[in-house]
Order: sequence, then structure tokens, then C-alpha cells
Amino acid sequence: MRRLLMNTVVCIGDSITYGRVGVSYFEMLKSEFRGKLEFINSGVNGNLSYDVLKRIEKVTSMKPDIAILLVGTNDVWATYSEKTMKAYIRKNRLPERPSKESYARNLAGILQRLKTASIANIGVMSLPLITEDSEHILFKRSVEYSELIKKITSQMDLCYMDLNERQRDYLKKADKRPSSGREVSWEFTLRMIFKHILLRKSWDALSQENGFLLTVDHVHQNTTGATLIKDCASEFLRKLSLPDS
Repeated sequence: MRRLLMNTVVCIGDSITYGRVGVSYFEMLKSEFRGKLEFINSGVNGNLSYDVLKRIEKVTSMKPDIAILLVGTNDVWATYSEKTMKAYIRKNRLPERPSKESYARNLAGILQRLKTASIANIGVMSLPLITEDSEHILFKRSVEYSELIKKITSQMDLCYMDLNERQRDYLKKADKRPSSGREVSWEFTLRMIFKHILLRKSWDALSQENGFLLTVDHVHQNTTGATLIKDCASEFLRKLSLPDS
């Protein structure tokens, strides 16, 4: 099924990779390397690391040359409250409560499967920030999980992409206190989707209305946030020694 003329890159993740809610870093990346690399979008809305691990054989069966992994946002979000956790467990049919420990185990499992599949180059991104308030528990957990990603990636001798650090640097340089009055919730996200589809408001316009610098709804990216993700992936790809297309 895959074309043999170009190296194939598979981007693995959740809704941020799938790119239908918020601005799509995947489409940006695909556009930047058009004619040089072939891209496969393996993002699935709502996926946790457990879900990615369950379907990773489907990804490796496509025999990509390069894999870019960005997963963990839903793992972090699931820990926000007991109500949120129970909703994720029910919706995704999880066998256990999402935790930092289960995430580490699943992430290592995903990466080991990718390595076993003899994918030539594997890059792993730290997590985009959840909220832009450094005091918010989900912001802090996105940092903690990113530190865990860095540790596991290093132990497995794979390429780590410092997305979380770049987004924190961006907020620090912007020196603007973000709006924190809107709660992180699926309901809030659904309202943004409603406004985008029915009121035809752009994701960036919605982001601006909410007073955010990187996201539309605390989670999904506006153009600035998506560009930072794309830049991480682009730099990783440009450092690889690939044969000419």
C-alpha cells in the first residue's frame, strides 16, 4: 500500500495529531516536506497511551521508515478529577486507572514495539502544555510527564523532541498572564467545535476570544501552538540522513 519512491513518516498520537480540532501540525509538516517525504496520519481522537499500544501493530504493519510519537495528553487529562477519570475508563474501556506509572509502562511498550519493527528512525515528543497557567495542576503534570518521556526516550536511545520546554519558553517570553477563568472540560471543547463548525469562526479567532496564546480550549492547538509542534518534527526530520527522493 505504501509508495516506494519516498521515505514514509508515520505520525502517531491522539486528536492533536489527527488534527480536526484545532490547527493541524500534521498538515503543516506534510506541506513543508511535500514531494520529499510521504506522511501517514495515525492520530486517533481521545487516545491514551493504552489505546496506542493496543493498535501499534496496525501502525508497524504499514512499514514506515520514520515514526514520530506524540501521546500522553489524554493520560494527563484523565487524572484531573475522579469524574474525568471514570469517564475515560468507561469511554476507552481502560483496564486500570490512568496514572504516571501506567503511562510509563505503556510508553515503553509502544517504543519497544516500534524498535522491534525495525523502523529506522523514531522520534518522541514531550507533551504540549495543558492550560497556560503554570500553577494549574494539569500544566504541572504535563511537565512531569514530559520529564518522564525524556527519561524513557534516553534509556531507549531514541530521539527526544523538547516540545513542552519550547511551549513553556514561548509563554515566558510572551510575558502575558493567560486567562484562567475557563475550566478544562470536554464541554468547553465541544462549545469551541460548535462555534467553529456552525458559526464558522476560525480556531485562531476562538483562541483569541478565550485569551489563549497557544491553544483554542486549553488543550488543542492554535496556529502558534501547532507551529511549535511542527517545528520540533521538522528539525528531527531534517537531521536524518535520508536518501534523495
